[in-house]
Amino acid sequence: MAGFADRFAIYNDDQRRKIAEIIGRVEADNIRTVRIGFADQHGVMRGKSFAASQIGALFASGMTAPSSLLLKDLSHRTVLPVWQNESTGLAGLAGLGDIILMPDPDRFFTLDWLADTAWIQADIHHTDGTASPLDTRAIARRAVSRLEDAGYIFNAGLEIEAHVYRLAGGELSAGDIGQPGSPPDVAPLNRGYQLLTEHYADGLEPVADIIRRCADGLDIPLRSIEVEFGPSQIEFTCGVRSGTGAADDMVLLRSALRQMLARHGYHISFMCRPGIEGSFASGWHLHQSLSDRAGKNMFVPADGQTPSPAAAAWVAGLLHHAPAMTLFAVPTITGYKRFQAHSLAPERVSWSHDGRGALIRALWGTEDAASRIENRGGEPAANPYLYLASQIFAGHDGLASGLALPAMATDAYDVELPKLPQSLAAAIDLTDSNSFARDAFGDLFIDVYGALKRAEIARHDAHVNDWEHREYFAAF
Repeated sequence: MAGFADRFAIYNDDQRRKIAEIIGRVEADNIRTVRIGFADQHGVMRGKSFAASQIGALFASGMTAPSSLLLKDLSHRTVLPVWQNESTGLAGLAGLGDIILMPDPDRFFTLDWLADTAWIQADIHHTDGTASPLDTRAIARRAVSRLEDAGYIFNAGLEIEAHVYRLAGGELSAGDIGQPGSPPDVAPLNRGYQLLTEHYADGLEPVADIIRRCADGLDIPLRSIEVEFGPSQIEFTCGVRSGTGAADDMVLLRSALRQMLARHGYHISFMCRPGIEGSFASGWHLHQSLSDRAGKNMFVPADGQTPSPAAAAWVAGLLHHAPAMTLFAVPTITGYKRFQAHSLAPERVSWSHDGRGALIRALWGTEDAASRIENRGGEPAANPYLYLASQIFAGHDGLASGLALPAMATDAYDVELPKLPQSLAAAIDLTDSNSFARDAFGDLFIDVYGALKRAEIARHDAHVNDWEHREYFAAF
């Protein structure tokens, strides 16, 4: 009997050749374990480990997993009522039925921190062979394909801030159990407030070396590692990738660094602002440009153009759709606390030439082959596929609709400029009611993703936090 891959024509001829090469490589390199993983709705990697002898069967028939993995919030609770067929609008998600994870032969790596172990990324299908409309990587691919059909190639580079701490706790106790469990006990690696200071960089070298080895082993084009302003805060940048490449890099690097650093006694957090005294907020600045099919950068302005027509329309699309797309760039409650006036983060919908307070920072020039724009609104906890897709859908609409670029802001925090959503709840409402977002991402995805994030808010609102206790406990 034909396997799932053959029945539903999952792979093309080029992919089948790569599969044969991978099977040969697994044997030749004495690989003993193969991990297969996928990014869930939050960009968190999930998966299973298999004996390497099963690699051929994995490519032939994939791996089954419960569909509830697509319906869980960050506490790992299944948010939607999966026991009713009508609950999700898609029978393939009801009753905890299986999804099929099909490995992508273009996403196969050996792991530097685990001997004799390989990792491969999977795409999500239903048992009838259809691609899941909740697969965030598939959504990003659809955005890329739509743009390429119009003659443009999307290019993106990563600029990520994060916090790295030394793990300070001992063994877990029963009190650490929960949904979610208690965060790890950590200690800072430095006292902070020393942006780009060389002696701080030297102190972080053991961490930087792990990050470099991790990126090298995964073929991720790491460019730089820097000391950021906050205590234990770093920044790293990666080279330009086309299509979904930057998202693929981010989702893998974020997961791999957590594992590799933990093995050396460190904890890296991509939370926007950890609840540790003195912490500074982290951002994810997404650098973007377009090229034509010949590789020419369409954001380089010709003489007398500022900006180029493609760049102007792209930025116009990003600005026009920014309120409804913010949810995908900033998907956590904490992330919205970063949007403050007169900071290094945006608060309003604006663009500026090389201004760090605007949402869109334009970095283009007639002599600059690397002309690009930088979206400064995202947080490092965002699902990389959704963040990229939101930019591509919005920018493409700017091109397709011929949207006009608004005037450049002379003050990025001008109170007359429209505000970005100031809370996760406001962002969800804007996206939920937006017909463009629903057309781009699909009604089912918007409904499910909104339900996941609303569940997160409900748990937050039900929790008595430290501020409330301090404010009211002794006063009344």
